[in-house]
Amino acid sequence: MSDFNSLYAGAEASAIRKRETRKIANQQAAALGQQRGSRNLAEIQKRYSEGYQPKVASYASRGLMGPSVQSGISLKGLSQYAASLQGALGQETARMQDELTRIQNDEAASQADLEDYLASLRLQKQRDIIGQAIDIKTLASY
Repeated sequence: MSDFNSLYAGAEASAIRKRETRKIANQQAAALGQQRGSRNLAEIQKRYSEGYQPKVASYASRGLMGPSVQSGISLKGLSQYAASLQGALGQETARMQDELTRIQNDEAASQADLEDYLASLRLQKQRDIIGQAIDIKTLASY
């Protein structure tokens, strides 16, 4: 009987240890993905904020923008610039969310795989014990 316990306990411990290792790797991947995404968002905002003044200056130098000038060209250009900024931020945010969703799905699948494996181990252990009991009972009748 102790052979069953050591055999199956070792397999169970190994599977749980592998699962914990994968869980830690997924947590690190999620944290690094968040950092990377935050840096990308900050870089996008920086790039667009630094590009705003030259954009306004280019309209002003052509006489399309100023204290008493409201040009449709400059308004449309700045509107498109703002929409482009929002689009870039939205795409990066969606990319970050997709990565986190993929990691969460991987986590859920890994946990389900572990639970399935442990259930099959328990079932196999029970079958082996029943088989041994039948063998012992058969031998006892001699």
